[in-house]
Amino acid sequence: MRVDRDLPVVAADGTTLLVDHVHPAGPSRGVVVWIRTPYGRGQMASTAKRFARRGADVLIEAARGTDGSGGAFDELGHDPADAPAVLGWLRAQAWFPGVIVTWGLSAIGRASWSLAGAEIPEWRLAILQDTPSELRDGLVFPGGVFAGAVVLGFVHTVEWQADHPGASLLRGMLASVRGARRSKRVLAELPLGTADERLLGRRSTRFREWLAREGDDGYWERLDLRAGAPGMPDLVHLATGWHDFCLSSTLADHAALRAAGKRVRLVVGPWYHGRGAVDRAYRDDVDAWVDAATRGTDPADGAPVRVHVGGGGGWRDLPDWPPPGHPPTDWHLQPGGGLSTDPAPESPPDRYRYDPADPTPALGGAVENWDGTAGAKDNRPLEARPDVLTFTSAPLRADLDVIGPVTATVHLRSTLDHTDLVLRLCDVAPNGRSTNLCDGARRLRPDDPPADPDGTRVVPVDLVATAHRFRAGHRLRLQVSSGAHPRLVRNTGTGEPQATATTTRPADQEILHDPAHPSVLTLPTAGVAEEHPAAQDHR
Repeated sequence: MRVDRDLPVVAADGTTLLVDHVHPAGPSRGVVVWIRTPYGRGQMASTAKRFARRGADVLIEAARGTDGSGGAFDELGHDPADAPAVLGWLRAQAWFPGVIVTWGLSAIGRASWSLAGAEIPEWRLAILQDTPSELRDGLVFPGGVFAGAVVLGFVHTVEWQADHPGASLLRGMLASVRGARRSKRVLAELPLGTADERLLGRRSTRFREWLAREGDDGYWERLDLRAGAPGMPDLVHLATGWHDFCLSSTLADHAALRAAGKRVRLVVGPWYHGRGAVDRAYRDDVDAWVDAATRGTDPADGAPVRVHVGGGGGWRDLPDWPPPGHPPTDWHLQPGGGLSTDPAPESPPDRYRYDPADPTPALGGAVENWDGTAGAKDNRPLEARPDVLTFTSAPLRADLDVIGPVTATVHLRSTLDHTDLVLRLCDVAPNGRSTNLCDGARRLRPDDPPADPDGTRVVPVDLVATAHRFRAGHRLRLQVSSGAHPRLVRNTGTGEPQATATTTRPADQEILHDPAHPSVLTLPTAGVAEEHPAAQDHR
């Protein structure tokens, strides 16, 4: 296939943008796949070739201020003002087929969202994989806790690309592996606010802005693209993974796009960030939607939602998300580390001490996988720590499917006003292996949430969602702790600004579970499986 490189497009302000045109490998299918990337055109080569082999023209646009395009780069703004110039250039090409599909993974997908305010009648389909349209609550500060590893990973990638324009995908991946390893060492030190200098050797404006602007609603609203859902094309293909840090944003985007009347396909696989891009079944699913957009027809009839059910449940088609027919069931935390659908009896609280000088570490879950740390892991080493409590059900008598949103409400009493609560749902196999499924966090501040007269605070926690089959003989487990460092940066306990705090205070925590303080894990279940008789201690 032929590639025309470094084609100039002049923006309205006179800035020259560079684009590459990848010609189809054979006869044109009558569609152009438009990729607007801040990561360098070379990074998109394999994706472009995949679409070109199927007969699509591919246009790769180097975002303003990157990879030879002039102007200043706005890491996440993707100013749509450049879109009319590129569209004008595209429409003037003899090869332009008159049908546009946009493709985007992660930050590249945000560039598709930024087009929602433009008039693009040729735009029929947006393919969005692991893309956060909203940043603060779903990505940068989940539960109010700064996502240190994810944010530093993004900052490192952007800065490395700026220093190495035109680098290959392999070079970029190797650099990300090195960056992930260094980020862990950097985040082990305080203060947090200079972590960018320790990692990059210079300041990152974006990193420091995000730390300083947590409570600035107006700032984050300007970066929130979800309100543009009505301006997206009629067809939208969304994909993410159960261990992707963009999961919550993608599920919210699905709801917004459906409310806007769009035909939406949602695919959620057993993946961490970016992993779905190499999944053959996912690629086939995308290709079917591209074919439909090319023909100007709706995709073939079928369920609008397809999710992978862990625990051997395989892929499942659903009519919607959240799926109907999965009512919420409360699992009550019990004395002795138990977990049951029965209310808890009178019992003293369980206790642990969280020391930010030795923060509870992260293990698996929703982080980048450059260093092999993302996804489902054996959590027994984490659960062996004294600063982690576990509440575990008796073995199930029958299979139990849990598919949908997962939440919890925990009654906490702490010696500090400033502390965190981190919860995680796990599947415990008969051999004792405890595998993480989903998790969530909540940062507590004075009067947020407010304390009862006895000092107890009722803390709701969003664990996002899962789709998993707990097999007969397996047990459900809820982990309770106050940290997942460096994925979620430590709470120093002092209440000092987290960018400058250097001192730490340990917190003594009590988790209450009695009739007056019912701490519960709420799971969407297709019928609750019968349990074995309760044991005295399920840990």
